[in-house]
Amino acid sequence: MRTPNLKFILETILEDQPKPMNRDEKQQFHEEVANFSALGESIYGRTDLEEIVERVKNIVDRADRIMTESDTNNNLVGMKKSSKRMFEDLKDFEQAARELHQAQQHMIMCYENIGQHLSKYFDVN
Repeated sequence: MRTPNLKFILETILEDQPKPMNRDEKQQFHEEVANFSALGESIYGRTDLEEIVERVKNIVDRADRIMTESDTNNNLVGMKKSSKRMFEDLKDFEQAARELHQAQQHMIMCYENIGQHLSKYFDVN
């Protein structure tokens, strides 16, 4: 077996290195970094999650009231089961909203940290 020469060793090492960016790629990168703050609109969220949860909760409460005020007794058992399940789903919905809010807060923190790092070296709007 032959001993590898220096050229072979360098090619092997450099094979895993990313190729340098061309002028167009660098220009595109600078444009994307300059518009980094526009990504924040999606990260920060435009809707108030608590308001949505409250609206859904009000709908479920009113639906339950209407369902239990029904005159027909033969449908009452089915409505009570359906109503119970609806409230269980509401609890799951509220829990998912809390988890989503926590995840969104974490994303916001990470996004702002990334922006701070980028602004040290690049023009970020």
